Amino acid sequence: TNNVVGAVYMRASLESVYSTINNISLIYVFAALITIVIGLGITVIISREITRPIEEMRKQTLRIARGDYTGRVEVMGNDELGQLAGAINNLSVRVEESQEISEAEQRRLNSVLSHMSDGVLATDRQGNITVVNETALQLLELDDDDNVIGKSLLDILGIRQNYTMRELVDDDVQQILIDNSDSSGMILSAYFSTIQRESGFVSGFVCVLHDVTSQQKEDQERKQFVSNVSHELRTPLTSVKSYVEALSDGAWKDQEIAPQFLKVVQDETDRMIRMINDLLSLSRMDSGTVKLNLEYVNINELFNYILDRFDMILKKEKDPDQKKYTIQRNITKKDLWVEIDTDKFTQVIDNIMNNAVKYSPDGGVITARLMETKNHVIMSIADQGLGIPRKDISHIFDRFFRVDKARSRKQGGTGLGLAISKEVVNLLGGQIWVDSIEGKGSTFYISLPYVPYDEGDEWDDSEI
Repeated sequence: TNNVVGAVYMRASLESVYSTINNISLIYVFAALITIVIGLGITVIISREITRPIEEMRKQTLRIARGDYTGRVEVMGNDELGQLAGAINNLSVRVEESQEISEAEQRRLNSVLSHMSDGVLATDRQGNITVVNETALQLLELDDDDNVIGKSLLDILGIRQNYTMRELVDDDVQQILIDNSDSSGMILSAYFSTIQRESGFVSGFVCVLHDVTSQQKEDQERKQFVSNVSHELRTPLTSVKSYVEALSDGAWKDQEIAPQFLKVVQDETDRMIRMINDLLSLSRMDSGTVKLNLEYVNINELFNYILDRFDMILKKEKDPDQKKYTIQRNITKKDLWVEIDTDKFTQVIDNIMNNAVKYSPDGGVITARLMETKNHVIMSIADQGLGIPRKDISHIFDRFFRVDKARSRKQGGTGLGLAISKEVVNLLGGQIWVDSIEGKGSTFYISLPYVPYDEGDEWDDSEI
């Protein structure tokens, strides 16, 4: 069965097969290329659809970072990208609202700082100034905040020699007084507080400056006033006590010495009574309880009347040791009607005239003048006394101030006459001042408001 019966030989050409295979291969290649192109196109389209909202979200975040919150990301769907776009839009709205609130608070803070009557300085943790308002610059006499920002608070306040920033924190220093009275004439009160986070970390300081110059001066004047009152009352009381003790020890039996001692006691008692009355008058003026009995007065007649009284005292005085003086008058003839309180104004002229008599030399001339300006009546009383030193002129109207203390006490002065005179003139709406040359005399001036009186201003009953 395995015997070879015969053989068949066939011969054919394979070119058509190879051609067909090549064609099929080309078809596959073209199909693959078309598929790849189509796939790439679809991939590009899909990727662009995916990356476009991502790019928009990136641009929106950049705009938010620059402070532009007007743009919005388009939400294409409810998928993950759509939810992310919605979250970014919501974030943009929240950040914009927060920024507006922050800017509103900043404007409010700047407005408060700008209109505060106190100076405010804020620093960082090292004590370098970061914020300063205009009031602080004025109190510290600084021109521009550019010269302050970044500098140490200790240097700006001038307290580096006495304090360090650590002492301000550790010692819990809350208030210090900065005395600039020598340079700027101001005394500042500086209040310190720390800026702390919730963890307790100190991130800076706040310093509030307050001008306490007037309070400090008032406190100093009050203490000085109490000291002066105590001293002025102690002197006559000591004198009275000494003479009373002498009388108790038997001096009252001496008919020559006893009257002298009693006369001294009486004089010192009268002096204390005058002093108490003057203090009460000043107290009423300070509290505003003084009632003025205002009336229109012919100031020429009143001034002459007061001067006539001093002339009459001199004529009636028979004591040869009494000081002699002459009153020279230079008073306008025109009637000047001024609204004043006659009694209190008379007290003012009496005080000034008494001082002129006390400090004028024997036989001296006291010059009294009365003149009229457009809106004021000006009176002056000049003496030929020792005058007032230049350094004392600004204090001459202070209470208990005396240029010559020993002489003033000897002559029975309380040291309150000029202070009362100034208060009365101020209540009348006028001014009082003094010019003096040491060794040549002093001139006191009184200026009162004056409205020129015209006879045509009188009411005509027939026109009413």
